[in-house]
Amino acid sequence: MMIIEPTGSACGAVVKGIDLNNQVSNSKMGKLVWALYEHRCLVIKNQKLTKESYYKFASEWGELIKHVLDYLRMPDYPEMMAIGNTEEKDKDDAVRNGAAVWHTDGSYIEDPTTVTMLYAVHVPKNGGETLVADMVAAYEDLDPYLKDELEKLTAKHYYGRAQFDPDEHRPVPIRTQQQATTNAVCEKPLVLTHPVAGHKALYAVAHSPFEINGKTKEETLSLLAKLKAHATQSKFIYSHRYEVGDILLFDNLSTMHRAKEQTDAAKTPDSDNARLLWRLSAKGIPNIIKNSSRSKNITT
Repeated sequence: MMIIEPTGSACGAVVKGIDLNNQVSNSKMGKLVWALYEHRCLVIKNQKLTKESYYKFASEWGELIKHVLDYLRMPDYPEMMAIGNTEEKDKDDAVRNGAAVWHTDGSYIEDPTTVTMLYAVHVPKNGGETLVADMVAAYEDLDPYLKDELEKLTAKHYYGRAQFDPDEHRPVPIRTQQQATTNAVCEKPLVLTHPVAGHKALYAVAHSPFEINGKTKEETLSLLAKLKAHATQSKFIYSHRYEVGDILLFDNLSTMHRAKEQTDAAKTPDSDNARLLWRLSAKGIPNIIKNSSRSKNITT
């Protein structure tokens, strides 16, 4: 029997009693989807998946996305990425720690990334957490006058163009002109109404926004810094420490996230510090919603 229980932290729920190697029923899939929208992130425990079975499950959440940084893609599954410190590419600190910065996946893409999931294949004995910030709670905690102002504002976004804090790494680097031009500058609201669940959230106030329309550069930097500092307070953050077989899913329209720093590359996949997560992201809406009368278009 599938059980979904809150983490007891700022957000998130833990899911037990489901084997994703088997076909997930419509009833269970519906419960997972609405639990994600309610809790912002889910941790599905005790999975033993092949790339094929993981890919099949992820496909139920929308149209899978090939990341703009093509050198991070898996050759056999180009929508999937190996995140961590076990591969040759991870010897480069800029790649290994490119997610150790607050961000919202796909905030720099016109058609927004809606769901991301990370499947833990290898986990370090210490560290390796992913932090998830509840942007709905952060929005609800704002001063009403600031809420009113933000509702009217939009921001221009481009990959890795925002300002960064001293404890953050720069995003995984763009390496080719093709990668640089794949996604043009796009505009997104600072407050996003979830197209399915209907709640409001601060949206993507870190990593990619570089200009708030109608604001000067100084006003833009000041407001974005204020919103980022507000949203990343500990009272809004769930810190997930992985166990092998965990799948961490988060709703990108309602959260920001970042990795903890990984100081060293692992010598082997069995090293005490080895960390390997298989990453998949989707856009659009889950099939179970798309095929129901509650379906809406995903737009920002």
